[in-house]
Amino acid sequence: MSISSRLSSVSPSRHTFSWLLLIVANVAWATSYVAAKYALQTMSLPMMLAFRMCISGLVLLPFLVAKRRSFHLTWRDIPQLALLSFIGFVVNKLFEFGGLSLTTASDVALLITGESIFTALLSWIVLRERVTRASVLALLLGFIGVYLIVERSVIPNIPADGGIWRIIGDLLVIGALLIEAMYTVRGKSLLRKHSPLLITSASIVGSMFVWLPVAGWGVFAAGWSMPGWLSWVSVIWLAVICTAVAYLFWFQGLTRVNASKAASTLFIQPLLGPL
Repeated sequence: MSISSRLSSVSPSRHTFSWLLLIVANVAWATSYVAAKYALQTMSLPMMLAFRMCISGLVLLPFLVAKRRSFHLTWRDIPQLALLSFIGFVVNKLFEFGGLSLTTASDVALLITGESIFTALLSWIVLRERVTRASVLALLLGFIGVYLIVERSVIPNIPADGGIWRIIGDLLVIGALLIEAMYTVRGKSLLRKHSPLLITSASIVGSMFVWLPVAGWGVFAAGWSMPGWLSWVSVIWLAVICTAVAYLFWFQGLTRVNASKAASTLFIQPLLGPL
């Protein structure tokens, strides 16, 4: 078999596998909103985020240390990775789960449809990815389709409970989605030089420099009350599956799929989230 025929036979399978990784990541993220609601029943928001980020960072740290010689990091790379860590796993998570604590899991899952639009737009503007009428039409149809499935009508279903705080929560989530899209696009641009393992691990482990002091201050200021077993299971699920595994799969998938096209898989979250 010639080299060209080998490449033609291997490349489609790798491309399909990349799409599978993107889908699995979004299935995991779809479960995060309900898991966070359970965790927040007996934990404060800062403590829940601190435990989530620190546990996921400890899971990825051994891989980061073991592969450190193959990363070829320079001093110029560190500020870029630090910024990626700060926007992706500090600011974004505060907005996302701060909003979740004020609104409903179904609201958050529906608002996720906006992230696909933000990601596609930033990919076209920042990464200069090709824009086609078909891709724009597909995103719009996807947005409308998911909206109709979740809301079950053209007019949005707005329950009477929640009031102004629910609106504020929804606005925080929208802000988080824009930041998440920025994180994806910036991470995608760094994939030209760095591996998905480095981008994911450095981002999460780097956020521990913020979340460890937050956890320490929370224990010092409010004392320590042992959360229930369901809260611990929820936090561990959030840390290992929804953070360490899902983000690693996401960036691994982005190595072979354009961010604007990968944005279509984000529609999985609002479909599975309310369920």
